[in-house]
Amino acid sequence: DTKNVDVSFPENYQASQLAGKQAVFAVNINEVRVKGKPVLDDALAEKLGFDKLTALEEAVRGQLSVQHQPALRQLVKKNILDQLNEYANFDVPQTLLDSEYDVVAKSIKSEQGINNDNDHEREHDQDSEDIHSEKNNADEGLDDEAKKEALEIATRRVRLGLMLTEIGRTNGIKVSEEDTKRAIFEQAKKYPGQEKQIIEYYQKNPEATQQLAGPLFEDKVIDYV
Repeated sequence: DTKNVDVSFPENYQASQLAGKQAVFAVNINEVRVKGKPVLDDALAEKLGFDKLTALEEAVRGQLSVQHQPALRQLVKKNILDQLNEYANFDVPQTLLDSEYDVVAKSIKSEQGINNDNDHEREHDQDSEDIHSEKNNADEGLDDEAKKEALEIATRRVRLGLMLTEIGRTNGIKVSEEDTKRAIFEQAKKYPGQEKQIIEYYQKNPEATQQLAGPLFEDKVIDYV
């Protein structure tokens, strides 16, 4: 069939010689196809490079598992921590709480776009006693509700951290050298082409390697629970 299609080019058309003009496209229709219902069979699998349908299904299943496993892991972990938190009604060391509170408060300030590091200049004639007695201003700029939230989050983190440590200690859960090596290789895989440099970095920096141990220990305790 042959059809004429009337077209009005817009005023801001990228080809200036056609902008705002009328045009007619003469179109020859050679074939019309209608979308049919997909058939899941071996023929489809072969088109996609698989021997048969079961192989295709297994590949799709594996892909979905890889995609959803991290999210599922985080959900399970959150549920476990939420339930552990119901039993965490003990007092925590003030020094640990203060330190964690500062971290949380600064994080909330960053999320809210608050930056008041230079809002107040210190007086040069202030004596040392006043300086040492001055309260840490990590939460400066936060309202009372945000400060309360920061305190609740910090208290939860410290309590859960102590609980996980105790669960691990009483059940002999430890981070082995093999665990650390696997974690280093996982980190290296995140930087294609730079794997060797990443591994060498951890080998030369014991402190960086030690930082991997904390999350590894927590994950092992979560797996145990």
